[in-house]
Amino acid sequence: MPGKTEEPSYTVLKKLEDGVEIREYGAQIRARSPMRQENRAFGVLAEYIFGENDRHEKIGMTAPVVTSQDEMAFIMPGRYSLANLPMPMNTQIRIDREPPEKIAVLRFSGFTSSSKNEKKINKLLEVLKSHGIKTEGKPFLMRYNPTWTLPFLRRNEVAVKVKL
Repeated sequence: MPGKTEEPSYTVLKKLEDGVEIREYGAQIRARSPMRQENRAFGVLAEYIFGENDRHEKIGMTAPVVTSQDEMAFIMPGRYSLANLPMPMNTQIRIDREPPEKIAVLRFSGFTSSSKNEKKINKLLEVLKSHGIKTEGKPFLMRYNPTWTLPFLRRNEVAVKVKL
């Protein structure tokens, strides 16, 4: 479909109650920026994909934007490898390869906020604990839509890596 934003593919391994899914994602290349200020981290990454790189090449926007307490990350389009990806000019950006992983997610709509995200994370962790599923690392937020998307149409997910 023309104009559709590229998203990483995944396989749903399990569906649990309350809409929690366990997914398996393939390897991804991510551009990451520290989360000193959320808007600045987004701006730094946006400048990179809009051409502020060693080849002045525009890199397509993908979804989701992945946010944790420490950093924000853009997933690079699937056509790139570490070898052919333009390198950022801004030293705040780190490029790395995320290995294949299993992730538990809980989807929700509307605007995100610290308190709403925390409630959703607690629900996700509660469901995983009730199934004896071990988590790895800290939970994170994945947002799929541009800022102008109406709240009821927004797709957000809280997520955490799991060990199965």
